[in-house]
Amino acid sequence: MDLSIIIVTLNNKKILEECIESIKRNTTSTSYEIIVVDNNSNDGTRSAIRSKYPDVILVGNKKNLGFSGANNMGLKIAKGRYSVLLNDDTYIKEDAFGKLVAFMDNETAIGICGPKLLNIDGSLQRQGSLLSAYKWRSKSPIEVGFVLGACLFIRMAVISKIGLLDENLFFYNDDLDLCKRARTAGFKVVYYPDAEIYHYGGYSSKRSPNMRLFVEGFRGGLYFCRKHYGPIIYSIYRVLLMLFVLLMVPFSLIKKEKLKACLEILNIIIKEQIVSKI
Repeated sequence: MDLSIIIVTLNNKKILEECIESIKRNTTSTSYEIIVVDNNSNDGTRSAIRSKYPDVILVGNKKNLGFSGANNMGLKIAKGRYSVLLNDDTYIKEDAFGKLVAFMDNETAIGICGPKLLNIDGSLQRQGSLLSAYKWRSKSPIEVGFVLGACLFIRMAVISKIGLLDENLFFYNDDLDLCKRARTAGFKVVYYPDAEIYHYGGYSSKRSPNMRLFVEGFRGGLYFCRKHYGPIIYSIYRVLLMLFVLLMVPFSLIKKEKLKACLEILNIIIKEQIVSKI
């Protein structure tokens, strides 16, 4: 089998069904399996998948394992030569996955690849910082530092060499970490604009408690920095991050939830509680 498509979901039944339909309609030139990992939804997701898509492999978690933990559940049972970590708020265009498989088959030095992500209006979705924005406007394949976990296409030989996603990263920074580890192991990470996918962008996170994810984003950033850049850079980053959050506090006073989140982040920075407790 060429490809294992792993979709993590949580209470997004309608948009998940649209995603699956787009895969089935627009994946025509490669063999694939779909693995849905449900992070304990309560909106009827599991019964809907079982009844409408009996060919889809459904993994049901008893609690929310986050992005990394849930994707690892899928990767452990994946049978494809490649896997793609795919957000449920995506819509596949014109055999995008077939194009990615063909491209990766011809470029064996590439370990991870990402397609062109489009907003729903068809405009280009930026994947990196302003400094690297030019790369995402490239009309030909180009090497990049990372690709978004919204659609991260990875050679399973890479997983065999570097291991699964780091489950200390509950939500956010997981894609940065995986790509960083792949590049350190000698694999290229490439943006491939000929394959296109619509991405609603933040749909899943907007439906979750935003302040919880806000906190986890900062925690994950601290963990990522300490893991990859050493104690000196990490110490500088902690100080800068503390100053940034302190500047945010006065603007958070009118919103109790945001103020609580800022105080929790400060506590994480001070006590270095950089492994998620969720």
